[in-house]
Amino acid sequence: MIDCTLKKSNFRGWDSIEIQNGLIRLVAVPDIGGRVMAYDLGNLPMIFVDNDLAGQLFSPQENQGDGSLAAWKNYGGDKTWPSPQGWDNDDQWHGPPDPVLDTGKYQAVSYCDAYAAWIEMTSPEDQRTGMQITRRFEIHPGSSRVAVKLSFKNISQRKVKWSIWDVIQLDASLRTQGGGFSHDPACSITTQLNPESRFDKGYYVMFGDQANPQWKVDRVNGLVEAGYLWEIGKIGIDTNGGWVAFTNPSKGCAFAELFKHFPGEEYPDDGVGVEYWTVGRGKVANLDYEQTSIYLMEVEVLSPYYQFLPGQVQSFDVSWGLCKLDGQVLNVMPGGCTTMPLKAAISAGKLNLSGAFGVFDSGELLLQGLDVDGNTLFEIQLQEVSPDQPVKILYVLEPFPECEQIRLFVKNRIDQNSCLLAECRV
Repeated sequence: MIDCTLKKSNFRGWDSIEIQNGLIRLVAVPDIGGRVMAYDLGNLPMIFVDNDLAGQLFSPQENQGDGSLAAWKNYGGDKTWPSPQGWDNDDQWHGPPDPVLDTGKYQAVSYCDAYAAWIEMTSPEDQRTGMQITRRFEIHPGSSRVAVKLSFKNISQRKVKWSIWDVIQLDASLRTQGGGFSHDPACSITTQLNPESRFDKGYYVMFGDQANPQWKVDRVNGLVEAGYLWEIGKIGIDTNGGWVAFTNPSKGCAFAELFKHFPGEEYPDDGVGVEYWTVGRGKVANLDYEQTSIYLMEVEVLSPYYQFLPGQVQSFDVSWGLCKLDGQVLNVMPGGCTTMPLKAAISAGKLNLSGAFGVFDSGELLLQGLDVDGNTLFEIQLQEVSPDQPVKILYVLEPFPECEQIRLFVKNRIDQNSCLLAECRV
């Protein structure tokens, strides 16, 4: 197993900091808003980078421009903003563009030993919002997982209220036969449908055509789904599932984000914790995306509102994972993604198990059988697994061991920690 490594590097013309563990590479660029500009599984990049802006730096005046969206330097990558967004009053974040929090020069510190590597970037102080943002990204050997800690500090002398809003742009481009690029209609975003959603459809359209065919609800699998037809638009989802995933079948790979849902807490944007944004045909403000060659799907995760007294710090923790898989993500658990649900069928005294997954850790796939009280009756090591290989289960237990529930775990080879991947009733 390869240890973690850290180095200063040059990414697409920018000074950058790079951490790796043999499975994944994460590249941060402090000078453009503390962005993460690469998160790769092996040689598969997942994050969108605007080629026209690669390597460029601008002054604060150039970053602000006339304050319109057309002036925004949308480099791509992952960034953290205050929410709610808006221009009606000072309780809203008037960006982007924003030359401090969005595109300001962040200060970075980093660390690495054999067992962990991390990068932490801190923004300049922003007097308008009262906020200073710190973003920390940590990896460990044998895993595609990234532990992300997002912190806001109130540097003002007044009480303020913000949600912590993390925004990642995923590459949804497809190389054409002529050597150019187009949108990839196979790409999708999924999250769990809230069965008690406040919205009639399980989501609401925040921007764009109300009848945009990209937005769908899969009630069989309990999902709110976005396809990619290169239509501009945005939806908000009051999911309570604690996960959201981007699937790129052309690469056979998925990005997943896990986060905590806080029932009963107040969320921004009419109470949503997840938002999807897609770039394509259509205009927003004074920017016409149809005249660009930008192909991306955006996953946005929001914390509840936090109240900040002067000097107070509040944090929102999320977890990222990458995995190879076959099919669309239907569910995400701490151990990985499901593309075909785990099923247990009894036939002729045999227990037949099936399912398809992608995992976040290298190690052993363990099968557990539980009794009606949740006690472990047996545990079987099924196979070795890794994030860079899809996982398919076709397994027969004979004779059939009596049990009420089946669980799959991934046991990390490095720290021996076990994470739940899937479960089902027998």
